[in-house]
Amino acid sequence: MRNFLIIILILQFGNMYSQNPFWTGEDKQMIKKIVELVDSPEKLNEYFSEKNKSPRNSRLGFGYWTKSSRIGAGYIGISCDFYFFKDSLISYVLKPELPENKRKKKKYLEWFSDKFEITDDLEIKPKYYNYDIFKKPLKEYKRELINDEQIAYYMSPESGLYYGGRGGFSMSLLQNRKLFIELESSLNKEAIIQLMYSKNPASRLTAIEYYLRNPELFIQEKEELDKWSEIVFMQVPFIRTLNGCFGGMENSKEITQRYSKIKIE
Repeated sequence: MRNFLIIILILQFGNMYSQNPFWTGEDKQMIKKIVELVDSPEKLNEYFSEKNKSPRNSRLGFGYWTKSSRIGAGYIGISCDFYFFKDSLISYVLKPELPENKRKKKKYLEWFSDKFEITDDLEIKPKYYNYDIFKKPLKEYKRELINDEQIAYYMSPESGLYYGGRGGFSMSLLQNRKLFIELESSLNKEAIIQLMYSKNPASRLTAIEYYLRNPELFIQEKEELDKWSEIVFMQVPFIRTLNGCFGGMENSKEITQRYSKIKIE
C-alpha cells in the first residue's frame, strides 16, 4: 500500500511538472521574439548571441565559417546555424523544437505558424534564409554546373561537417559519409570534381579522397586537381572527425590520404 501511494505521488508530481505554466510562458515569449526577428538576420544573430555566450564556431574555408547556437526557455530549445562570409552574415538555418505533450504541441505550433511552415503530421520545418548559396560550388569552380538536388544538398553544410568513416557508441556511419555512399554509384568524374569545390569542407575532402583512390579516372585532370587539393588542405588544415566515441580535430591532408587507402561501406 505504501509503495502504491508513493507511485501515485510521483505521477502527480510528474504531471504538475509537465504542466508548469511558468515554463510555458517563457517558451511563448521566446517564440514570440523568434517570430518577430526571423526576417531580420542581423537582429536574430544578436538575440542568439545575447542568450548563448558559448556558440560553436566551425571554419569552412575560403572565407566561410559557421556559428552554431542553441537557446532554451521552458520546455523547448531553438537551434540556429548562422553562416558568414568573412565578417558578413549571409545565411542561417533556424530549427525550432516542439514539446512532446500533444496538447502543448498544438498550442506551440499556433505560436510558430505565422512564420514557419507546419507539416500535415504537425511538425515544424526549419527556416532557411539565403541558404541556396551553400548548395553551389565555390567561386573557383569554372566548369559546367551539374544541377542535381542530391549533389547540391551534399555540397552544403547540412550534409554533415564531420569527415571520416564511422563513430559514436554504435560506430555508425558519419552523416556525411553515409550520404556519399548513397550518392557514389550515380557520380561520374565531373560530379566528383564539382564536389571537390563544395563549401562544406567534409564533402570536399571526401571527393578528394575518391580522386586519390581512383587516379586512373582523372589522368587528364591530374595537374589541376593536385594543385586544387593542396589549396583545400591549406584552407582548412584541420577537420572535425570522430574516433570511436571521441570527437576531435585531425590534419586534413593526413586523414584524407589515410581514408583514400580504405573502402568504407
